[in-house]
Amino acid sequence: MMTTPLSKCASPIASKPVIRQRQPSIFMLLGAILSGLWFFAVPPLQKSCWESLFSNLDATVAEMVVWAIPFPYFLIYCTFAALPVYYLRSPFLDQYKISREEWPWFSDSDAVRADFRRISMRAFVQDMTAFCLFLPLLALARAFFFPSRNMSFSLDDWPNYWELAMDNLRLALLHEFLFYWTHRMMHSFPGLYKYHKVHHEFKQNNVLSAQYFHPVDFFLSIGIPAVITTAIVKPHACTQIHFGLWLLSANFDDHLGYAFPWTPFRWFPFSAGTDAHEFHHSVNMGCYSSKLSLWDWIFGTDKIYNNWHKKRWGVIE
Repeated sequence: MMTTPLSKCASPIASKPVIRQRQPSIFMLLGAILSGLWFFAVPPLQKSCWESLFSNLDATVAEMVVWAIPFPYFLIYCTFAALPVYYLRSPFLDQYKISREEWPWFSDSDAVRADFRRISMRAFVQDMTAFCLFLPLLALARAFFFPSRNMSFSLDDWPNYWELAMDNLRLALLHEFLFYWTHRMMHSFPGLYKYHKVHHEFKQNNVLSAQYFHPVDFFLSIGIPAVITTAIVKPHACTQIHFGLWLLSANFDDHLGYAFPWTPFRWFPFSAGTDAHEFHHSVNMGCYSSKLSLWDWIFGTDKIYNNWHKKRWGVIE
C-alpha cells in the first residue's frame, strides 16, 4: 500500500473557505434544520405510498426492493444536486471546493480529460452494477444467513419518532463500527488493498467515485457491515429506507469534492468532515470511518488528519 508523507499531504487541498464545517454559523443552523426536515418529513411520505409499494410482495422480494431504491435516488442526486454544483462554476460555491486543482472535465489537457472519461465510464458501469445487482443481492444474503431476522413491512407496527431515532442511532453506531474495521482491513493487507485501490483511482473525489468499488471490495467493506447491521438491529423497513438513504446521501457528500458548511451531515458532535474523507483519499491512510469520527478517535487513527486540520484551521474539531 502506498501512502503520502505528512509533509506533503496539505498540497492538494485548496485555500481555506470563509466558513468551515462544524464552525458555529447560520449555515450550521441550516444544516441542523435540513436534518430535522429529513427526520420528520420522510416517514410520512413513505407511509403515504407504503401499501402501493409493498402490500403485494413477499418479505424477501420486498426487502430486495428496499435495497434497490438507492438506484433511482442516485440518478436524482446526480441530476439535481451534483451536476449543477460542478457546472455552475459559482465563486460562492467554489470557495468550498476542497482541492485546488481544476476539475478534470474542465482541463485544457486532452490526456487528462480522456483519462477522466475512461475512469468515469468504468465507474458508472460499476455504480449501476452495485445499485442494480449487488445491493439487491444483499437482501438475499441477509435472508440466507439470518433467516429469523426479517424486517417488518407492516403498517401495524410502524415506528414512532422515538423508535425511529433509537433505531437510526443503533444502525449508525454499529454500521460505522463494522465499516471502520472492514475499511481499515482493506488498507492493511496488500492482498486486499489491490481490490480497494480501485476506489482511489480518481485523482479528485467526485460523486461517481462514491460507489466505485471492485466487487470483492464491495462485498467485504460495504456488504458485510450492511448485512450484519440490518440483521442485528432488525429495523422496520421504513427505518431501513430512512437510514439507508441518509447514509447514501452522506456518502455522496463525502465524495462530492466540496466541504459545504450547510450540509446536514456535518453539524453534530463526532460527525466526520467532508475534508476528512478527501484527506483519506489524498494520503491513503487514517480516517477509516464512514460518516462519524467516533471510531477513528477511539482507535487513534485520526491523529494525522487532526495535525493537518490544526495547521490549516488552528483548531481540532
